[in-house]
Amino acid sequence: MRDKIFEFFSLASSRFPITTLALTFILFLLAINSASNVKYAQGYDTYFSEEHKEFKQYKLFSKDFGTTIASVYVFIKGDDVVNYETFEFMLKLGNALSAIDGVGEVKSPAHSIYNRLGYLPSDESVLSELAFEYGNFYLPKKSFALMELEITAPQDKFESLSKEIERKIAFYPPPPGVTVEATGNPMIRYQVTQSIKGSMQTMGIAAVILMISILVIVFRGVVTSKKYLLLPLLISILTATMAFGLMPILGIPLTETTNAFFPVLIGLSIEYAAQFQSRYEEERKNGVTPVQAATAAVKSVGVALSLAMITTVIGFLSMVFSGVPSLSWFGILSAIGLVIAYILSLTFLPSILVVTDRVDREKVKKRKPGVTEKGLKIAAKTARQPSAVLLLTAMVIVSGFYGYSNVNLQTDFFKYIPQDLPAMRKFNELQRLVGSQDRIIAIFETDGVDFDTVNELNSLAKYVTSSEPRITDYADLTTLFLRFGKLPENEEEFNKFMELLPEDNVKRYAAGSTMAVYFTVAPMDWLEFRKLYDRVKEEIEFYGAGYGYYLTGDVVLKMFVADLIVNGQNRMTIASFILVFLLLLLVYRSVSRAVVPLLPITTVIAVTGGVMYLFGIERTLISASLNSLTIGLGIDFSIHVMERYLEERRKGLPPEKAVEVTVENIGKAILTSGLTMAGGFAAMMVSPFPIMANFGVVSVLAIVFSLIAALTIVPAFLVFTERFNDRINRINRRN
Repeated sequence: MRDKIFEFFSLASSRFPITTLALTFILFLLAINSASNVKYAQGYDTYFSEEHKEFKQYKLFSKDFGTTIASVYVFIKGDDVVNYETFEFMLKLGNALSAIDGVGEVKSPAHSIYNRLGYLPSDESVLSELAFEYGNFYLPKKSFALMELEITAPQDKFESLSKEIERKIAFYPPPPGVTVEATGNPMIRYQVTQSIKGSMQTMGIAAVILMISILVIVFRGVVTSKKYLLLPLLISILTATMAFGLMPILGIPLTETTNAFFPVLIGLSIEYAAQFQSRYEEERKNGVTPVQAATAAVKSVGVALSLAMITTVIGFLSMVFSGVPSLSWFGILSAIGLVIAYILSLTFLPSILVVTDRVDREKVKKRKPGVTEKGLKIAAKTARQPSAVLLLTAMVIVSGFYGYSNVNLQTDFFKYIPQDLPAMRKFNELQRLVGSQDRIIAIFETDGVDFDTVNELNSLAKYVTSSEPRITDYADLTTLFLRFGKLPENEEEFNKFMELLPEDNVKRYAAGSTMAVYFTVAPMDWLEFRKLYDRVKEEIEFYGAGYGYYLTGDVVLKMFVADLIVNGQNRMTIASFILVFLLLLLVYRSVSRAVVPLLPITTVIAVTGGVMYLFGIERTLISASLNSLTIGLGIDFSIHVMERYLEERRKGLPPEKAVEVTVENIGKAILTSGLTMAGGFAAMMVSPFPIMANFGVVSVLAIVFSLIAALTIVPAFLVFTERFNDRINRINRRN
């Protein structure tokens, strides 16, 4: 069965090379056309599945209360902004902004005064006193005032909304000496979308430059004709483009996470082409024709390439177990790309060589061993001391996993995005001035919005706030009453107030018979917040209001994303280990051979975690996939080493000599594969997204460690197991 599959692949180059090249070119053009329809997405929709309970509650809250709990903040700056002219400008600008579809209530120190008095006092000393009394939150200092626009538009409208806000701000000139700037979640998201587009282009260019450099330096010792030096890069570009073209067809959007697949695929897909081309060159040096060399290369490296492809695909597809849509999309897209690269490496690449290769290999002078060849001899040395190498490996695993278990977790999504975005810089300034605006939102299912219910929930809010020192403030319907006058004293006054209050303002706190209480919480990490979240639920239960309720809000969803990162990482890692082990066991029908490739990978996971701990590199939403990626990517090198070693042993070579011949023949191809793979991930380091740049760093470390492990631990373990089996066999024969 296996031979028939590779026979089928070899037909593409031996009998139909021109057809294969033409078909590939047509698919490439179709992919380019399809890629123009790629959509962009970001936010919680890319982090949570539709079935996630807390995410469904968040969406229900957004629907009922007509808000995404997003705000745009407009900075009003000057030497002294507390004056009648500037406050009048705030009212005028606020009226213009509130007329935009998707903008709800507008707040500012000027609006606080106007809502209380119905006018702005012309006496500036009175104006100043009232501004700091009624609107102190929106007036951190005399030189800085703040306008808050509550956004009711859905996230898919943020881009057009942000453009309209910027247009309105530009249309209304501020008083002399005053500057006006906007920030906030919608503005940041709009700028992030623009940054994603630029980031993908930058990483793609960086990946191509790195690939060219690595191929020129390392791969030139493999190919005889320099015109074939960049063929693996051609395969990777075709692969990445075809995968990109599949995104609209599969309904996969471009996000902060999926935008990394392009440079990753450029690096990963070179491996298959490099391995095939290396074996092709080896066959051609034996004096056979291009067709014979291509056919022999397909059949000889086919098994190793197939296993490498399947194990890597398993690593990527294990991301589906994360429960995070964006990671699942990244994994699915990368897995499909690897299948494309595998097929192109066994069909398109041989076809090019068959059609164009006319170089007589026998006339080519043999190169003297260089620095690379000499460096690769370390594999033969480790094979002579297998026990010492494996003992050192065990020590590294134990110490590495200690560091791995203590790596910090980053759940603040604003830390994932470029910090130099204009809106992000202003947002950081806002955070420094006014502190945390994280809110736990308690949604209560009441019998109706009436005087008694509002007072009861207000009493509950006061109780929870007084019981928890990490809750700094709260807001409910009574807060709105105080902002527009005073608290009603009976049901009749309550009904009159409700009729007079603006509907948009009321909707923030009451929707039908559902009511919301907003608890402002102090900054804290996700573990502390989880404890606070649980305590708030306990306090509400203890108070015994008797209403059904749920807790939601941005900070609550961040906590559950942290859970997804931790639990998803464990699920992905376990799934990858089990699936890869079962695959290898099925293929080799030997536990020891199934374990061989997994041993170095376990070491790499431990070492990478230890390095992250030592250098303070935090776990993020995307680096949570590192373990499964390491299993999928790093195991390739080990499989290639083991497959060639077993081939040499079948020829009758002793273990140590088999290791030496293996490294001589495939060491450079593996080194090329590893370095180009690392180069694809290294391209992420130029991304403006910190989440991508950090992931690039740890991925490169994991790949380099995997490469070293494949050339040291794998040969040592293979020789150790053979010696151990020989010893057992000798003992059995004596008995």
